[in-house]
Amino acid sequence: MTSPLLYPTSEMVAEAWIASIPGWQAGVGEQLPPDNTTWAPYGYVTVAVVGGTPDSDIPLKKPVVQVDCWACVPGSNRPPWWMAANLAEQIRSACYDMLTFGRELQPAVGDVTYPTARATSVYPLTEPHRVYGDVGDNAGYSFDLQFQWVTLDR
Repeated sequence: MTSPLLYPTSEMVAEAWIASIPGWQAGVGEQLPPDNTTWAPYGYVTVAVVGGTPDSDIPLKKPVVQVDCWACVPGSNRPPWWMAANLAEQIRSACYDMLTFGRELQPAVGDVTYPTARATSVYPLTEPHRVYGDVGDNAGYSFDLQFQWVTLDR
C-alpha cells in the first residue's frame, strides 16, 4: 500500500509562516485550544482562508487569510488588549522583514510533515482591529493578510 500524496493547505502555510517569524513564542493553529491556561503566557493566533484567487497558469496560490490574535488572563475579566495587539504588530512587521523573507516552510499536522512550501509574498490587506463579543477574559485583534506561495516538493 502506498502513502497518499500530501499537499499543504493555505492554512498550513500561513501557520508555518507565522510560527517561523524570528523570536515568535505564541501558539498558532486553526482554532483556539480549549484550555486557555496553556496559551495564556504568550497568546495564540488562529488563521482561516477567507478568499483569494489562485493563479490560472502556474501553481501559485494566492489566498487571503484572516488572522486572529488572542490574549487572555485566566480568571480575570480584564482583557489584555495590548498583548493581542502586539501579536498582530509582530506579524505585520514580519511582512516587511526582507532579511528573513522567502524562507522555506515545513507545514505539519501532528507528526505528519507535508511538502516544503515557500511564501513568495505576504502583506497586510486590512488594519488590525479589536474583536468584541468573545469570552470576558479574551482580547482579540483581527486582520487579513494576502499570501502568495508555492509548493517546492512534489
